[in-house]
Amino acid sequence: MVRRGQLRPTLSVRLSQRLAMTPSLLQKIELLTLSRLELSELLNQELAENPVLEEVQESSDFDAPEKPAEQQKAEQEQGDTYDDFDYEYFFGEYLGSSYRNRERESGDDDRPSFDLFLASPSTLSDHLTWQLNLSDVSSSIRPIADFIIGNINADGYLTVTTDEIASSLSVPLSQVQAALALVQSLDPTGVGARDLQECLLLQLRAADLAGSLEEKLVQSYLPLIQQKKFKEISKELGCEYEDITRALENIRRFSPKPGQKYSSEKPVYVQPDVYIYKLQDEYQIGLNDDGLPRLKLNRAYREMLKEQNVSKDTKSFIKERFRSALELLKSVDQRQQTIFRVCQCIVNRQRDFLDRGLLYLRPMLIKDVAEELGVHSSTISRVVANKYAHTPQGVIELRKFFTVGVESADGENLSIVHVKERIKRIIGNENSAKPLSDQKIARILNQEGIQITRRTVAKYRDQMHVPGSRERKMAVPY
Repeated sequence: MVRRGQLRPTLSVRLSQRLAMTPSLLQKIELLTLSRLELSELLNQELAENPVLEEVQESSDFDAPEKPAEQQKAEQEQGDTYDDFDYEYFFGEYLGSSYRNRERESGDDDRPSFDLFLASPSTLSDHLTWQLNLSDVSSSIRPIADFIIGNINADGYLTVTTDEIASSLSVPLSQVQAALALVQSLDPTGVGARDLQECLLLQLRAADLAGSLEEKLVQSYLPLIQQKKFKEISKELGCEYEDITRALENIRRFSPKPGQKYSSEKPVYVQPDVYIYKLQDEYQIGLNDDGLPRLKLNRAYREMLKEQNVSKDTKSFIKERFRSALELLKSVDQRQQTIFRVCQCIVNRQRDFLDRGLLYLRPMLIKDVAEELGVHSSTISRVVANKYAHTPQGVIELRKFFTVGVESADGENLSIVHVKERIKRIIGNENSAKPLSDQKIARILNQEGIQITRRTVAKYRDQMHVPGSRERKMAVPY
């Protein structure tokens, strides 16, 4: 007999949905982050390591007309079907020549989409977003934190003020400060700081050095430290000179640029991943496949699967290699589709820029494109990272198309790039003997309908590495 309130073991059945990270999904995400050159290296490596893959040889008949890419793909898929032997259970959806068409048209694939997952961190932004996705973040704070991460530079510093974030997102300053505190709690320690002092203080406090001599030095004596006035500091603090030098040694162990360890030291060779060109009155998009090996499945290994004298272990190895090859081909195809769709959105939203130049670049947010395509914001971030488009306005990093806006007097949103370009042109046309102050530049822009403060003009000018009016005047030869 079981008494009231007594615990007893029970059996129950509960249905739940759970997303599982599989090697296939990891591969799809990883491929999405690669530039064209990196993708070429990976495909060539797979070609060398996987015997069931071989490269499609170009036709020697140069007079033969080139078939459309979709037709080539369909013919290749039809030639590589497995309907003639009993491996349907193994190859699944890859068998039919129209599996990609079914996938594109129906959208009913009940497997978890790779858009929901994050790849291993390859950039600082990726690393921060990955951590943020694993944090317990409220729905009101999350978009602000995403915005902050998007405005952290390669060194790990936040490039906009909390007031500007609050204004851009129309949210309370207290929420911005809470989101910033969350981002600053992520790895690497010191990320999200607005200056060197805050960066070092974040690292000191994370190392349990709050209230220490090191913190006091960073908090109040950085200018004197930079001038190497250590004796003056020791006298003011009433401590030994050796204590100061020992504390400075500890401070030097921290990084003034915490984001740099996530930056690649390899030289970056820019080649367009996408061509955007105008044909008559419409813009066309072409993915740059030049130099990418075109892969197909080796028929000889397929025939080996049907032979009776081939050992079980050999067949098992071949099937595993086929699985890897097919997953790779599909992942590459899905990568190309996603990049193409994102570029379509960019072209639709930035036609004025493509037609007329930098001053006509419109504000565009990653989350807006993500919502339009029905994918996660991190997917768009990965598509545009380290990829370049050849456009009528030159070769441009896809990330540069995404920028926040500044409101004009008539309510129109102007991109920050537009405002910076106007500042640059105003300075370029000034009287070099009497350079314009930031206040006068702000007044000119306000007269043009661009609502901007002197402080913001100074910040944008610094970001463009344009000296102030005093320095510009001193540079004028007499």
